[in-house]
Amino acid sequence: MKNNNLAVVEILRTDGRREEHHVGRHIILDWIHRMIGAALTDTVNLHDGRVMIVNDRGYETKEVHGPGFLRLEPIKALLPVNEQATAIYHSLCQSGTTHQIVGDVAIAWDKDFE
Repeated sequence: MKNNNLAVVEILRTDGRREEHHVGRHIILDWIHRMIGAALTDTVNLHDGRVMIVNDRGYETKEVHGPGFLRLEPIKALLPVNEQATAIYHSLCQSGTTHQIVGDVAIAWDKDFE
């Protein structure tokens, strides 16, 4: 029988390991932060109901200001490249995208964060 209080979370490690975990929904984000070593995270919509949670401090960045906007541009990776996560990311991006995902990431169903 399925436990609706548990979320399935896949962790993609920079060394190529893939781990599947069943995590209580009430602690999912804190748990992911601990598992991927991130104090702050960002998400990538995988367009299939899942999101990839990435370490928001994986790059040294610089601020670029313009009329009505502020953008952070990556300068230098602070964590190892995650080849699996980067391949997933590139499959969703415009052709020619070169940005790489760094650090361990988590993939989970977006609905599990409600």
